[in-house]
Amino acid sequence: MISRAVIAAATLLCGSLSGFAAETITRGNNLAVDAAEDGRLLMDLAGDLWVVPPGGGEAQPIYAAGSPIKRPRWSPDGTKVVYASEDERALNILEPGTGNTRTIVNGRFLDLHPSWHPAGERVVFSSERRDTGLDLWEVDVATGLQWRLSDRGGDETEPAWSADGRNLIYIHRESDRWSLVLRMHGQPEEILVSGNDRLSGPSWRPDGSLIMFWRETEDSVSLDMIILSQPRLVRRYADGEDFTKAPVSWLDKQQMFYTAGGVIRQRQFNSWSSKTVPFRAMIEATPEQTVERVRRSLSWKNEPAGKLVVHAERLFDGIGSSYQHDRDILIEGGRIVSVEAHAERPGYIVIDMGDLVVVPGLVDVQAELPPGTDESAGPLLLAAGVTTVVARHAEAEHLDMVWSGKELPGPRLLPAEDWEPGEFSGLADSQLPGLDELLASRTAQQLNLDIRVSRRFSEPPVIDHGKTDRVLGSQPNGMPAGIGTQAELRALVFAGLSAEQALRAAGVNAAAALGVDPKLGRVATGASADLLFIDGNPLDDISDTLQVVAVVRNGRFFSVAGLIDRAAAAKDVD
Repeated sequence: MISRAVIAAATLLCGSLSGFAAETITRGNNLAVDAAEDGRLLMDLAGDLWVVPPGGGEAQPIYAAGSPIKRPRWSPDGTKVVYASEDERALNILEPGTGNTRTIVNGRFLDLHPSWHPAGERVVFSSERRDTGLDLWEVDVATGLQWRLSDRGGDETEPAWSADGRNLIYIHRESDRWSLVLRMHGQPEEILVSGNDRLSGPSWRPDGSLIMFWRETEDSVSLDMIILSQPRLVRRYADGEDFTKAPVSWLDKQQMFYTAGGVIRQRQFNSWSSKTVPFRAMIEATPEQTVERVRRSLSWKNEPAGKLVVHAERLFDGIGSSYQHDRDILIEGGRIVSVEAHAERPGYIVIDMGDLVVVPGLVDVQAELPPGTDESAGPLLLAAGVTTVVARHAEAEHLDMVWSGKELPGPRLLPAEDWEPGEFSGLADSQLPGLDELLASRTAQQLNLDIRVSRRFSEPPVIDHGKTDRVLGSQPNGMPAGIGTQAELRALVFAGLSAEQALRAAGVNAAAALGVDPKLGRVATGASADLLFIDGNPLDDISDTLQVVAVVRNGRFFSVAGLIDRAAAAKDVD
């Protein structure tokens, strides 16, 4: 089934015996287009592949991929399509005539921006396979043989061959400087344009006389061109439209296609204006259904006897938007029975950690436990702030029982086979600011893990600040639980969320996704007594969540120093 488009300009609902409906789509979100020699237009509408007939009209679906497709490109003879999946972990070729697909670049690395050589036998692309960032690579389509074309510092991206196959253009980015680089056959590389404006989507005019590219400033996006005369001439070609920054596609040296405002635009090179190429895409859609969220039960293991009071000078309860001051958290067994104003508490054991901040323990809804994870890892995971984790482990039930106790405490371990949270974050990769500092932290060193973080995105993801329902899950980032969890918190903030929203992603949002709210992720009556004492201000600086001084887990208090000692002693016994 072809997936639904995100943006629809016109909708026509038609009932059917099966209960499905048809939706007519006339525009798309971040639409990219490519023209074949015969005028057919290939587009990535709603993440699937469609073909629009010459001049516009009824779009036909040619391929529905499991992962949304990005920037598909016709082969020079118009018989094949090369495309990257949304996760940018594989490059594939489709033969529309037969429907056959095959992978030409296996998804071990970050691979993106595939483009054909004019001979139709090779595909050039960007890939992160070394420590030098994204480099240009090429693959022989028939044999799969691959070779590297560039090795600069920074990133080399969006390569495109000239129509005669002799010259290559690409974008180079190093720090905040962007350059358009020309590699002419048999000559040294030439930087055509360079500066702090973001450059993207270069494309050759078929006669090789000029190169079009996008220039993005703080205020606008324009389509610029560089005329390959001597001297080179850089000129503004078009602006004032809501451009999608995929490369311009040329039908011939006069006619070009691009997308803006979710529609396909056609323009004559010498024209001052463009026109819309209309299309209609009929998409099968299921009717809206009300889905009842499943409530789950937690098992309460090894709960202690007795009463405990935690005095919080500053408390983030996971629900409000700021700190509460001078509060007492009353705990009996492993659960919170009340949160009240500070007072004398006869008969209770009182823990007062001064001006440390108290927050709910972190919940990671999908995490990685490395091979060899045993009982001794529990205290170190707690020291990293994780009090509940969903992960795969052959001895999950045993570890959960041990980690709920006093001698060798650890996070609540929910087996991934039984707990499915739905969508979760997985945003951190090697581009995360402060990653080296995180990996060099005491917490990471105590976990004693050899971590190599790969690059997963061409550019760091961005989240709308109004998107408040994000859920933290660290497994996709490749880092183990604890460090991966802390990395995800930072990645969520780097993507655009506030620190408070990131904490909610590892708190109330995570609990809701697992169906166990209000038992986890908050400091409130009836919730599990899983708390962190933090030396810092995590609502102001999310990296302070790593500064855990002490933990209450299942109603028991542990200092981080004591947790580290317990883990070391357990390893010595082993």
